[in-house]
Amino acid sequence: MELVLLVILVAVSFAGGAVVTSVGPGGIFVVAALYGFTALPAAVVAGTSSVTFIGGSVLGAAGYVYSDDMDWGMALLIGIGGAVGTQLGVLLNGAVSRRSFGVLLGVLLGTVGATILLRERGDLDRLPTEALDVAPTSGAGVVVFGTIGLLVGAAGGLFGIGGAALVPPALVVVGVSMITALAVTQVAVVFIASASAVSYTLQGSVAVPLVFAIAAGYLLGALGGWRVAKRVDPDRLTTALGVLLIGSMPVLVYRSLLL
Repeated sequence: MELVLLVILVAVSFAGGAVVTSVGPGGIFVVAALYGFTALPAAVVAGTSSVTFIGGSVLGAAGYVYSDDMDWGMALLIGIGGAVGTQLGVLLNGAVSRRSFGVLLGVLLGTVGATILLRERGDLDRLPTEALDVAPTSGAGVVVFGTIGLLVGAAGGLFGIGGAALVPPALVVVGVSMITALAVTQVAVVFIASASAVSYTLQGSVAVPLVFAIAAGYLLGALGGWRVAKRVDPDRLTTALGVLLIGSMPVLVYRSLLL
């Protein structure tokens, strides 16, 4: 791999880690960069990305545990469900072409971008969620949070995204506060990314030399990159993130269709 390309991938990973710890989902940029800037097969893109996200999620989970915002019952239900759903996602990854992977990833980018903008406007918080509010210890809670984990895990296994972009809006819809949703997401990503990483590693679908470089960039971004991000108005930064994701959708879809 050319040095310039490696530097770009590490820089994107650093930025992704900084975004994760400051305003929202950033790992999805790592997946998009690996797909868009390299010729790696879809399985290697997903596998390499999955390994990358484990360390940052462990750090994020530790931070929310320290601040006493973690709901362990909910986190474990979603995490275990996600680990199971991941296996379905890995199977789906093997069934789609690289072109289809790119188109689906582009659609996901746009969906996540729209969700970020809705959350920034407060529209998610205004949803009538009271009737759906369930406790993790109830039978309904096991079904609801386990199902969320299964679905997010399937997406995580397919794309190697970990689930940080999908868990918070899903939890807000069922009445979970945003701070708890963000805390639970960190544990869920540890489960989902680890399960994906193991599956793809066993397939030989992890770019070992590359993963060390981008994982280091992502971890450094998660540790200290947020200080750079905090120098910008967080509202503007979040809005810019959403717009960038939405704008990336047609580019990625168009590029994929040209393959």
